[in-house]
Amino acid sequence: MSRGQNIRFEFRSAEGHLDRLPELAAELVRLKVNVIVTWFTPTALAAKQATHEIPIVMAETGDPIGTGLIASLPRPGGNVTGMASVAAELSGKCVQLIRDMLPSARRPLGVSFTAGIGSTADLPSSDQVKANPPF
Repeated sequence: MSRGQNIRFEFRSAEGHLDRLPELAAELVRLKVNVIVTWFTPTALAAKQATHEIPIVMAETGDPIGTGLIASLPRPGGNVTGMASVAAELSGKCVQLIRDMLPSARRPLGVSFTAGIGSTADLPSSDQVKANPPF
């Protein structure tokens, strides 16, 4: 393979303006690219809304099930696949690991960046915590 001869990369950036994502995704669809690679949940959501035919490979998304990107981890379905950061169903396991490593901890604190789409999906809900208190 030789770049520019049989493979071409089309890079797009919203430059921090999330409102530009739908148009950038639509532009890639109009170019009839073979695959769309996204980074983070908002870009994957914009790509999924732009096409149901072109394969989308996501990287570093939040909860892809909770945000509607895929149907399930073992069988994503549709045209979206890839990697996700800790999925919501694994959050409880992370808390359990902290508990196992620090059995004397009684009041742990979790800090999360919650400004982005899907960023809170990885956090266990208050109902989950009440039903199964980790500490």
